[in-house]
Amino acid sequence: NAEVILLYLLVDVGNTHSVFSITEDGKTFRRWRLSTGVFQTEDELFSHLHPLLGDTMREIKGIGVASVVPTQNTVIERFSQKYFHISPIWVKAKDGCVKWNVKNPSEVGADRVANVVAFVKEYGKNGIIIDMGTATTVDLVVNGSYEGGAILPGLFMMVHSLFRGTAKLPLVEVKPADFVVGKDTEENIRLGVVNGSVYALEGIIGRMKEVYGDLPVVLTGGQSKIVKDMIKHEIFDEDLTIKGVYHFCFGD
Repeated sequence: NAEVILLYLLVDVGNTHSVFSITEDGKTFRRWRLSTGVFQTEDELFSHLHPLLGDTMREIKGIGVASVVPTQNTVIERFSQKYFHISPIWVKAKDGCVKWNVKNPSEVGADRVANVVAFVKEYGKNGIIIDMGTATTVDLVVNGSYEGGAILPGLFMMVHSLFRGTAKLPLVEVKPADFVVGKDTEENIRLGVVNGSVYALEGIIGRMKEVYGDLPVVLTGGQSKIVKDMIKHEIFDEDLTIKGVYHFCFGD
């Protein structure tokens, strides 16, 4: 008799992509990215995940979800019930290992809640988290308390909005500019969007550090690799959000 390993399925539903991850212990993760739009029903979600997860689906004993897309929540709830006979646990701001010192904790996105929980559990009680996804978010944690943050448009969102909102500007590749002024339209957009976003983040982080002290910066998110070498940071952790889902839903 093969020993049955019990696994957790962790889900991070983002506006553009959703990450599905399985873990046994919350330390090592296997992960897959799907376009959030590809699963409109529980059966579609199963048809996408089954080829990726295979037999490990039989070993899943818990499902934890951080979602910022309410329309997908019903799909995941039904998927969990139909294929696993489990109700998923949903990540949301509630006092526990973190105090939420903001006006409306219920407004804080589940991905940001997961990031903050993961940061406090894995790295310490003081820090700044930058998550670069569809939107770019900055979150401040001081003495284990979430103090708030900032939201910017994401890199791809900026590029797409310039393309859609103007008659002549092209859709350009999102990559850093290694020049001081752009010499053609594409270079102008790259300099403005990518480098401009970095300067904005540096300004926001700089002010936070002036007020709260020299805090470590952790960088995460699907678009963070693009600017990884441009933003000063102490920690790069692609799995931060998924780790937070694990800690929130299944940690001690």
